[in-house]
Amino acid sequence: MSAPRAIRWNGVTVDAIPATSRGLHYGDGVFRTMLQIAGTIVDVDAQIAKLRHDATALGLVPTAHDALRSELASVADLGDATVKLLLIRAGSGRGYRPETDEADRLLLVYEPPRAATTTPFDGLRVIRSPVTMAAQPRLAGIKHLNRLEQVLASRDWPDGTDDAILGDDRGAPVCTTRGNLFWVQDGRLNTPAIDRCGVAGVMRDKVLAAAEALDLPCRIAAQPWPLLMAADEAFLCNSLRGIQPIQRLDDRVFGAPGPVTRRLIRHLAHPTLPSR
Repeated sequence: MSAPRAIRWNGVTVDAIPATSRGLHYGDGVFRTMLQIAGTIVDVDAQIAKLRHDATALGLVPTAHDALRSELASVADLGDATVKLLLIRAGSGRGYRPETDEADRLLLVYEPPRAATTTPFDGLRVIRSPVTMAAQPRLAGIKHLNRLEQVLASRDWPDGTDDAILGDDRGAPVCTTRGNLFWVQDGRLNTPAIDRCGVAGVMRDKVLAAAEALDLPCRIAAQPWPLLMAADEAFLCNSLRGIQPIQRLDDRVFGAPGPVTRRLIRHLAHPTLPSR
C-alpha cells in the first residue's frame, strides 16, 4: 500500500506521530480500517461502535461517537479511500503501567484497496498458515495494535497466494490474516467462535445477521480443521472486501462461489469500486 494521503493526530494534520506514543512502544490501542466510497464510509456507525467497544475493553475512555463521526467526515473530500482510525492510550512516560485512560486519535487516509475494485465472485487462493494464534480471552475479539501474528503469517507466501488461515493452540481454524472465516456444510453456515483469540469484525456481524434474515442455520463454535477441509463452500470477509469466496485452500478446491455464498453476497450487496 502506498504512503498515506493524509495523517491527522487529534484532529490536526501532521507529518508523523510522536515518537513517545504508547502505540509505538506497547501496542496500547485499538483500530478499525474502513472503506470510503465517494466520500462516504461504509457502515460508519457500526465501525465506530466497534472501535469504542474495543477501546473500553482496553480500559480507554473512548471518544464520543458523534465526535468520531465528525472526524471521519472531515476526510470526505478525499473521495474513494481506505480510512484507518486508531485510538491510542495517551501519555509518554516509560514503563508498562498506564498514566491515563485518555486516548489520542490517529486518522490515516490511504488509496482505496485494490481488492475492493474486483468482482466479489472472484475466488481466492488460500493456505493454512503454520503460525498459531495465542489464546488470550481478555483480548479476544478486539482489534488491538499488536498484529505480529498476522505479520508472521503474511511472510513467505507461495506465489499466487491471496491469504492465509491461522489456527489456535488447540488446532482449530480461527481467521485469516485479513478477515473472518466462514464455511458451509450441508447447507449450514459455520464460523469459529471468537472467545479465545481473533478479531470480531463488522462484516462478520453483518454475515451473521444476513444468515438469520435468510433463515440459514449457523453454528458458531471452535471446530477442527478436517471439518473445514470437508466443507462444500468457504469464504472470508472483511470491511474492505466484503465477502470473497475461497477457491482453493492448500490442495482442496471449492466450487467458488457456492450457492450459499452467492446468496449472502447478493443479500449484503457490499459496495465495490469500478476497476481502475
